[in-house]
Amino acid sequence: MTNAQIIITSCNRRGLELEQMRDFLEGNGLQVFDEDWSVDRRSDLIFLSTCGFTQAAEDFGFETLHRINREKKPSAQVVMCGCIPEINPARVNAEFGGVTFSPQSYSKLDDIISAQKHFDSFKRPNLLRQKRVISDLRDDLKKGIQLITTFDGSFSGLQYLTRKLGNGVARRIIRGRYANIDSTNTFYIQIQEGCSMGCSYCSIKTAIGALRSKPLESILQDFRTGLELGYQEFQLVGDNAGSYGLDIGTSLHELLDELSRFEEEFRLDLTDIHPVYLNPISEAVIELGSKGRLARLYVPIQSGSSRILKLMKRGCDMDRVKDTLKTIKGAVPPGNHFWMGTSIIVGFPSETAEELQQTIDFCREVDFDWVWCHSFSARPETPAAGLNSQIEPDEILRRARSVKEELSSAQTLVTTAEDSGGSRTCQG
Repeated sequence: MTNAQIIITSCNRRGLELEQMRDFLEGNGLQVFDEDWSVDRRSDLIFLSTCGFTQAAEDFGFETLHRINREKKPSAQVVMCGCIPEINPARVNAEFGGVTFSPQSYSKLDDIISAQKHFDSFKRPNLLRQKRVISDLRDDLKKGIQLITTFDGSFSGLQYLTRKLGNGVARRIIRGRYANIDSTNTFYIQIQEGCSMGCSYCSIKTAIGALRSKPLESILQDFRTGLELGYQEFQLVGDNAGSYGLDIGTSLHELLDELSRFEEEFRLDLTDIHPVYLNPISEAVIELGSKGRLARLYVPIQSGSSRILKLMKRGCDMDRVKDTLKTIKGAVPPGNHFWMGTSIIVGFPSETAEELQQTIDFCREVDFDWVWCHSFSARPETPAAGLNSQIEPDEILRRARSVKEELSSAQTLVTTAEDSGGSRTCQG
C-alpha cells in the first residue's frame, strides 16, 4: 500500500477540498497519515497545499517545501498544490519543477495516482475529521516549542517571542471558538467556489477562478441531511460566499430565506461576506439573528477609509455597512452567543495615519469580537503593487502593532503579522 500525507500551509477555505482529496486517496487504496505538518518518513507521496495570499505566505510555502525535501525519505514524491502553482508558476518551475495542480484542477489527481475511482466521483464532505483537529492542535504545540528554542536571551528576543506566542494563542482561540474553523460538531456546507470580485491587491482569483455556485436545492438537501444526522451548528463556506448565486440566477438572500423556513433548531455561521454583498442580505440576516439562529458573521472590511477602499477596488458605502453590522448585532436576543469578526489590511499604498485611524474607529464602533490584522503585501502581479507611495515594511509592522494595542481587549481578539514581511496571520 502506498503511504501518503497532506502537509498544509493553505488557508481554511481549502479545508473541505482537502478532506475530499483525503477521501479520494483512501478510496483508491492509499493510506493517508493524519500528520499535516511534520514529515512522516513512511510517506511515499507528499502533497503540499500552499497559500499565495501574501508574499510572505508564498515564501513560507517554499520554506516548507524545502523542509519537506530535507526530511522526507529519498524515494518519496512531492506534489505541490493550493494557490501558488497558478499565482507564481515561474518560481514553482525554478524551485520545484515537479507535479502541481490548483484548486481548479483537482482532476489531475486521477493521473497522478493512476486512480481507479476518479476524484469527481467523491462528494465534497461536510465534516472535519476528529483526527485532523487533534493534529492541528498538536502542530500548533510543536510550532510553539520550535519558536521557544529560537529565543536568544535578549530583551528584543523576548518581546518577539511574547508577541509571536500571543498571536499563536489568539489565532487558536479565534479559529476554534470565534470563527469556528476547526470543529467536529459543525456541519460545513460549501455553497460556492471562486471569486466574483477584482480587488486590486489580491492574486488569489488567479488560482481559484471565477464564481461557481452550488445549486440551491443541493445546498438545501445538504442542510436537511445535517439536521437528520442531529447537527445543530452549520457553516456556509465559500471563497466569496456573499456572491453566492449570481452566476446561476439566485442569491444568498434567497438561500437564507429558504433556510429560515426550517422549523428545526439550528444555528448558522456566515463567513466571507464581502461588504458590498452585506446590505442585499441584511433583512434575511437580521431575521435569523432575531430568531437566535445566527451564531457567527464574518465580514472582511479591509479598511474603514473610503479612499483606500476605492484604491482596493472594494468601494461601497461603509457608513451603511457599519449601521447594518450594528443592527444585526443588536437584533440578536440577549443571552444568545453571537460572534462577529473582520479582516483589515494595514499599510496599503498611500494609507495615511488618519485613514488607518478610520479603520480602527470603524472596528471599535462595531465592536468586533475578532480582527485578523493583515500587513499589506505587494503581490507583483496585482495593480496595487504598481501604486505610488508604497509604505516601508517596518512602518507597516509598526502600524499593525498599534492596531493591536488599540483594539485588543477582553472582548476583542486581534492577530497581527509579527514581522516586516507581512506573514499571513492565520499562520501565527
